Amino acid sequence: MAIEAPVSPRIAVVQRYLDAFNRADWDTFRDCLTADTVHVEPGGMEAHGPDATVDSVKVFKTAMPDLTGVVTRIVEGPGGAAAEIVWTGTHSGPLAGPTGVIPPTGRAVTVHATKVFAFEGDRISYGRHYWDMLELLGAIGVMPAGR
Repeated sequence: MAIEAPVSPRIAVVQRYLDAFNRADWDTFRDCLTADTVHVEPGGMEAHGPDATVDSVKVFKTAMPDLTGVVTRIVEGPGGAAAEIVWTGTHSGPLAGPTGVIPPTGRAVTVHATKVFAFEGDRISYGRHYWDMLELLGAIGVMPAGR
């Protein structure tokens, strides 16, 4: 389900940010972030600032150039929002991680996630991405698939 109009300004920023990621439009992606933004991913990865955030998410586009996220549900509260996202792609490039590089497997990937956002004005000041690492590793065949 795509986010439908009318939407609040914050939800519009989240959609713009995810659409920019999906297109690998790093200028637009960066423009959605504050100068002191913080981005956190599983495995202890934490990026500070727009450039570091872009660099940290490019790892996933390198591993899965066709990776796209679709928001299935989004909620907004004072100062923030949280989105459920389904990520799909094909593991056709090297996936760099904290324990080394996983070579491409050619396998299709579907990963369920939630991302929590905080805002300053109309930009994202903080994002914590919770995604199922076991689902990813099972999909690419480096661990037994669960479920």
